Amino acid sequence: MHYPKNIHLPPPITPVSLLSIDVDSVAERLQIFNRKTGELLSHRKLSANNVHIFLSINYSSENHLMCVLLDDNAEFNAAIVDNVKPTPVDLISLDIDNPIPYEPNP
Repeated sequence: MHYPKNIHLPPPITPVSLLSIDVDSVAERLQIFNRKTGELLSHRKLSANNVHIFLSINYSSENHLMCVLLDDNAEFNAAIVDNVKPTPVDLISLDIDNPIPYEPNP
């Protein structure tokens, strides 16, 4: 039987920030800005009412994000949520349907 001499494991996955947004059904676009620099981090067309976006772990330490919801035909005013702080998560153990599992105290 042949046994490998060197086993190469992938590097550990870096923790990330998870931004979960429950959007209104009339919203058609989502923009995410770094409110300190004005940098546009994400601009996407929405196809579902629940949106999950992964960002750098740096964004979960402070509330530096601003989320803007738009509709394409300009029927409604933009909705803005300011000072958003995403949740730090581990990609290996993440359950996207329950990103912050409830664990009762023993």
